Amino acid sequence: MRTEREDFTTRSKIRDAAIVLFGRQGFAHTTIRDIAAAAQVSPGLVIHHFASKAGLREACDRHILGISSQRAVEKADVGSLQKMMSEYLSKPDTYMAETAYIRQAIMDDSALGDAFFDALVAMTVDMLEAGIANGSIRQLEDLRATAVVLATNSMGMLVLGRHVARSLGQEEFGVDTVNLIGVPVVDLYTHPLYADERFLTAARAAIQTTAKTEEH
Repeated sequence: MRTEREDFTTRSKIRDAAIVLFGRQGFAHTTIRDIAAAAQVSPGLVIHHFASKAGLREACDRHILGISSQRAVEKADVGSLQKMMSEYLSKPDTYMAETAYIRQAIMDDSALGDAFFDALVAMTVDMLEAGIANGSIRQLEDLRATAVVLATNSMGMLVLGRHVARSLGQEEFGVDTVNLIGVPVVDLYTHPLYADERFLTAARAAIQTTAKTEEH
């Protein structure tokens, strides 16, 4: 008989192998046999633990989102953010599988892909609320809409990573690219891009005019 500890270890090993393969090959092109081979277990054991490939993917989603959720709130704390960035820049390989998985998840046109992005937005809402509470983030006109914009910008960086790196003279999106964009990204969030509120006023006026036109 397998012990509960052995089952947990085997389950984690299968899940971790699946995260790597799903991130590398995509969900549609990764089979149970592929994952079993990578985890060095039988396909039957994968089914025993997760019931199906969809069940395994949901377990992978929960694991990745759990890690991301913790980091999201930490981003609202200056010390935690600096530590997180330093760890990534010193040990980027430890984040590669996770980053690749997230990239595949947000590009996946499915209910699970939708749920994954919605979870990322919810985490961003939590991060903004934590920042507002500790005074590191100002009050926002529409917190959820801002969270959607921030999540989209962050995930867009992952999806377009190859182009980001290429445009900055890098071969791939890695530490060197992050070193180049890290400060400009934070600078953009710290200091307004526009010198005054003229563009904000114009945007509000345009939206209000459109809303009034649609009412009539």
